Amino acid sequence: MFFSFFISEGVVKGGEMYKNFLDNHRNGILILDKDFKVHYSNKALRKIFKKDSQERCGEFLECFYQNTEKQRCLETSRCSGCDIRRNIKKVLVGELEQIYIENVMYEALLLEEKKEVYLSMEIKRLIEENKIFIAIEFLKVKVNEEMVISDKRVMHDMLDNMGDFIFYKDSDLRYVYANKSFCDFIGIKKINLIGKKDSDFFPEQMSKNWEKTDKYVLEKGSYMEEEKINGRYYKVSKEKIRIDKEDILACVVKDITDEKNEMKKVYVDKLTGVGNRYGYDEEIRKLFQKKDKNYDLALLDLDYLRDLNNNYGHSLGDKVLKYVAKTIKKEGISKVYRIGGDEFAILIEDDKDSLEICKKINDKIKESLIDNKKISTSIGVVNLKYSESILANFNYADTALYESKKKGRGTVTKVKR
Repeated sequence: MFFSFFISEGVVKGGEMYKNFLDNHRNGILILDKDFKVHYSNKALRKIFKKDSQERCGEFLECFYQNTEKQRCLETSRCSGCDIRRNIKKVLVGELEQIYIENVMYEALLLEEKKEVYLSMEIKRLIEENKIFIAIEFLKVKVNEEMVISDKRVMHDMLDNMGDFIFYKDSDLRYVYANKSFCDFIGIKKINLIGKKDSDFFPEQMSKNWEKTDKYVLEKGSYMEEEKINGRYYKVSKEKIRIDKEDILACVVKDITDEKNEMKKVYVDKLTGVGNRYGYDEEIRKLFQKKDKNYDLALLDLDYLRDLNNNYGHSLGDKVLKYVAKTIKKEGISKVYRIGGDEFAILIEDDKDSLEICKKINDKIKESLIDNKKISTSIGVVNLKYSESILANFNYADTALYESKKKGRGTVTKVKR
């Protein structure tokens, strides 16, 4: 149910958007106070019963007995046995928080004619400003044999059965709708979520971050990002939509953990366990899109790997490649990629001394023996400039690597620009 409003002194508050939305909702909607007095009825019900608010429930529904006995709702001879009254009472006193009843029948006096009315409705308890209200959504209304309201809630059922998290917020960032998957994930019942803000339920820093992105969407129109929550990855898509001259924030959150894990396999070099050429291309593209951090790019090349493979076999060459990858990672670098047969690309944040790190890597490799064979590497380093193309930056690093080779191999060259 889309109840995102506040009720006070007989007035449905929350802006014209909510009133328009509820008035044009194809289901009937009725709001009662603890005395069964109607505080709000939407267009679908007013069309059937030709009544407005400020009357008791039975009077609004044109109960035959209150009409013929000239008694108020709750005071006729049949009120004690009324199924509608009995179920509303269960929710009102807190025996149940909500209840769905189907095909309950009562007799109404409509246009001076006695008719049988069958109702299927969902009754929920609302508490606003320490006052108790009853919200009733009429899903089916049949008068004699004519079905005047019939809603199988296909859209709601479809959204509720989707695995993706779907919710909407108003311009004040209060929830106006959330599907079952989202409510189950956060452990909050839908009726308790509607009309509330993130700060009512979630940790302060988390709600502040979400509020920041929500405001960005309301200002700019859309937002898409990947977020990691409790060890899983989610693709978050938010968009501003316009309904009845009011801004609504629509959000779809998709769990992409399994997809991301599969993609990681595509981006990982099977021999060394570091990233491969695809992984490097993807990462460098992201860096140039965001431009939020500065990096140095180092290109490392094994010296004389072809001779090792030709003289001692590829098994030794594979051991050397694995050892080099392990040595680089031991320096605390996470962005390491094998981009060719014996060439590695290393991305180092510029708050670290990339020249010193690369010299340490080179020294450790030169000091080591793999199957009693000495090995060495040459490295070229350059600071990335986002004002230039990805290829231009790579070529500068490749030139620095060539300079190291010219110096006699086993050396590091850094080009400053």
